[in-house]
Amino acid sequence: MKKLNNALLTFCLLSAMAATTALAQPYPGSTWTFDEFGLGLLNGPGITGYVNGSSNVDPVSGMATLYYRWGTPTVPGDVLLHELGAPTNQFSDVLRFDGQGGMYFFSEREAGQLNPDPADVFVLPQPQPGAVALFETGPEGNNGAFYTPGPGQPGFDTSGIFPGVSYNFISDVPEPGSVGLLLIAAGIAGFRMRQGRR
Repeated sequence: MKKLNNALLTFCLLSAMAATTALAQPYPGSTWTFDEFGLGLLNGPGITGYVNGSSNVDPVSGMATLYYRWGTPTVPGDVLLHELGAPTNQFSDVLRFDGQGGMYFFSEREAGQLNPDPADVFVLPQPQPGAVALFETGPEGNNGAFYTPGPGQPGFDTSGIFPGVSYNFISDVPEPGSVGLLLIAAGIAGFRMRQGRR
């Protein structure tokens, strides 16, 4: 029995060491993709993961918005997204890294928008000193920006797990077309009719 206990203890210790080594293994060249809806994707050599955003209050601005948390620390600070053709002092999105493995996503709510995205706010927060400014690429309604921070810049991974991490910020995604909306409405109506017959 003593031999069995020693064997089990050795197995548990070796398993814990292997798990710790796997968690500490660096993943160079990884890319995090975030959108305004709360969908985040980590993709890189040897690793793929998902993170869902949720509503949280940014302690700097006191505003509630979409918050992503993945856990590895980064340099805190802001990344500002500017639409092409807009004045350089006018930005439409603020990505605020908290330095503790999370990021707040603020996006300007469009006038007359009936179905706001989780990141949409009526007023964008004031940028923090040292903010990085990027111009969006892609047509309006389907645009964003790609960003690879250097040492000391907002979002730079300080844990060493994701060296050279890049970010793909998706600011806008195409709205469903009118045909798509009609199909969805027809599907809901059909479902309700079937429920009513039962």
